[in-house]
Amino acid sequence: MLKGKIASEGHAVGKALCLEKETLSAEKESCENPKTCIKDFHDALDRSEKDLRSLRSKTAETLDEDHAEIFDAHLEMLRDVEIKGQVENMIENDSVQAAYAYEKVTNQYIDMFQEMEDEYFRARAADIADIQQRVLGYLLGKPVKDLSLLEDETIVVARDLTPSDTAGLDLNKVKGFVTEIGGRTSHTAIIARALGIPAVVGAKDALQNVKDGQTLYLDATTGEIHIDPNENLLQGAKKKATKEEKRKAALKKFADKPTKTKDDRSLPLFANLGSLKELVALKENGAEGVGLFRTEFLFMDTDSMPSRDEQVEAYRKVFETIQPVIVRTLDIGGDKELPYLTQDKEENPFLGHRAIRLTLEQKDLFKTQLQALLIAAKNQDDVRIMFPMVATTEELKAAKRVLAESADSLEDEGVDYQKNIKVGIMIEIPSAALNANELAKQCDFFSIGTNDLIQYTFAADRMNEKVAYLYRPYDPVLLRLIKTVIEGAHKEGIEVGVCGEIAGDLNAALLLAGMGIDELSMSPASVLEIRSALSEVTSNDLESLAKKALANAEIDEVEKLLEAFRKEHL
Repeated sequence: MLKGKIASEGHAVGKALCLEKETLSAEKESCENPKTCIKDFHDALDRSEKDLRSLRSKTAETLDEDHAEIFDAHLEMLRDVEIKGQVENMIENDSVQAAYAYEKVTNQYIDMFQEMEDEYFRARAADIADIQQRVLGYLLGKPVKDLSLLEDETIVVARDLTPSDTAGLDLNKVKGFVTEIGGRTSHTAIIARALGIPAVVGAKDALQNVKDGQTLYLDATTGEIHIDPNENLLQGAKKKATKEEKRKAALKKFADKPTKTKDDRSLPLFANLGSLKELVALKENGAEGVGLFRTEFLFMDTDSMPSRDEQVEAYRKVFETIQPVIVRTLDIGGDKELPYLTQDKEENPFLGHRAIRLTLEQKDLFKTQLQALLIAAKNQDDVRIMFPMVATTEELKAAKRVLAESADSLEDEGVDYQKNIKVGIMIEIPSAALNANELAKQCDFFSIGTNDLIQYTFAADRMNEKVAYLYRPYDPVLLRLIKTVIEGAHKEGIEVGVCGEIAGDLNAALLLAGMGIDELSMSPASVLEIRSALSEVTSNDLESLAKKALANAEIDEVEKLLEAFRKEHL
């Protein structure tokens, strides 16, 4: 049995799929029978083509035809007659294995495209590299594992999962996640909670102890991972899963109700949205809006920069589904990279060139996104644009200038757009929290991003399991910092919400409600439980709880206070 930290609660049983990432490369080995080696090469191409066609079909089904067309380009490259001919000639003339020949030939094309000045052609280098790894996988007996092409109910086991790893998930087959690193705010944890998938992170040496195809029972209520469990354990898992389903079904009665306390105070519960796939869960769980629309998915699910028209189409799908929507502009950097955007390697990427710092420099990229948002929102009543990782008033002013320039460009083009857009910022850096009073004078709203605010307040990398103990959502130091933001916002007459992961934690949600927060945004799966809890308490109950918590000096005392409050009221 393995043990880790609970990232998304629940129970899951499935076959293990171990994702061990490595860049494949072939040794130079001789080929005694060129005809056989060429046949191996053709077989690898055929199998790769089958994969790409399946991926295309799945993408067209789950997203749209435009996104599916990416794989048309990959199929053309896969069957490129020049590359194919050069590989066959090298096998015959140099008597080398197909894998070595294919890698050498495709590397030449990758280098050639990377050196081109045109951004479109430079992006094609990444396409060829992706295809190369797929073909090499078959030639070397290490085929690429696609999370969108699963046959069995699966529990994914990995060192970590990046946004691009999870972009193509087959949600009907993936039942759970296990990662060796990460904490409650890692990408794996966030996506698991958004999708309602059980997950355990920080399970050391999971890849060494688990083999592909083994049956796993993932108990994400205790953090335990059972390998090849016996029948008693499996039966127990099924009973627990059934009980959980009944509990969730009982909460469905709150899906169509507004969020109100026992004494009728409104506190809207919004949902965080990371992809178009999550729109269904958002609606099913009765979210009253989108408090954090993470636009990165649109940029990370493609091999080239999405055009303005492509962005408009994607944003419009969200805006036409639900209102209000708070859109975070592109937040790249830290643990999120774009393959077609050259970024220098940094010693401390979470403290480096990311989010608003990057987009203010990449002004064309920034303007294209802002124009797309303004166009997509032209017929909508309540779309709000939010800038991430603002540290100073100067950064906020600079971002607002780019927004104004973007609107002026649309005016010059004669393109219709939304002229009455609300503008806000994420408060996720202590300097911004402490300067909330001044920043509020230049904003229409705040949204507190607690994932990074906790990381920067306690100087603890939220991806490092060794310092996960410093993820302290109930720490009085953090609570007082949040209270400073709320007071600064309300003094200037603007609303303030929380879109970090603690908004979906019931204990933290109760505290935040008592501190005077105006809205909470969370994973869709958390909405109904928190709405149910709030309906059982009064505003006075919550305010009294928050006042006592803020007066404490120790986190242990706050946790005891929360435990006693829930026993008495819930």
